[in-house]
Amino acid sequence: MRRVVAASFAIATAWSATAAEPEVQVSLRDTGYMLGDLIDERVEVSLPDGTRVDPESLPLPGRVAPWLEVRSATLEPAHAGSQALVVTYQIFAETEAATQAPLPEFHLRLRGTGDARDLAVPSRSFLLSPALPATLADKDRELRPSPDPVRMPERGALAGALASFAVALAAIGYLLWRYDRLPFLPYAPGPLLRAWRIWRRRSRRELTGDEETALLRDLHDALSQSAGETLYPSTLSRLFEHAPHLAPLRGEIERVFAASWQRFYGSGDTPAPASVLSTLQGAADRERGVPC
Repeated sequence: MRRVVAASFAIATAWSATAAEPEVQVSLRDTGYMLGDLIDERVEVSLPDGTRVDPESLPLPGRVAPWLEVRSATLEPAHAGSQALVVTYQIFAETEAATQAPLPEFHLRLRGTGDARDLAVPSRSFLLSPALPATLADKDRELRPSPDPVRMPERGALAGALASFAVALAAIGYLLWRYDRLPFLPYAPGPLLRAWRIWRRRSRRELTGDEETALLRDLHDALSQSAGETLYPSTLSRLFEHAPHLAPLRGEIERVFAASWQRFYGSGDTPAPASVLSTLQGAADRERGVPC
């Protein structure tokens, strides 16, 4: 009976020690790699309770061989007594024939309730395939200088640039004209702007008596067209109801209108031509929406 109990205790102790030992499983795609490819090595570690992989023990990025480099090492969260990490390598070597190349062995540090311990991750190999022909002559192995850049014809490029510039300029000009942003070429001139275009060139010289009369008549006609009816002193307010953009010039328009009315139908003096032209220009700018 003592021998049976001792043997049972020894078996239980050995099983417990075996179950507590961490195990490592390494998996990766071991074929189909060439120069420049990335290799993902996945390491699964079965851990005893209360044990974790120390992140500080992961492989650091950098060269681990003249032809191999660690790009990154990522540790996944532990769950159900195991923890996984992925080490990504990049190949910097070429071969003339299919070659079995090894990945380096590295060590992980385990931390838990007890002392820290190291765990070796064994080396695994992969098949490195050639990217060059099977047979190469010596001259094919030599480095060659880069070819000189090909000179492009300048005439065609210059013509294309000028044509593009002309098309862009024409498009911009059309848009400015279409949205009435060209002061010298309005898209849809109103009555006040049409009158101002007639008298703009004459404003640089002194007007004769007949020209002053014609100026007042043209101003009255343009204001009446803006209001949509013939204006009188008693109906002048309708102009600003129909054309509210002229409201900022209301006082100036009323003074000029009253003076010109007296000129035609009363005994008043003719208003100064400079004042009439200034009012006409301001009203034309307001009609076009030019900021004043």
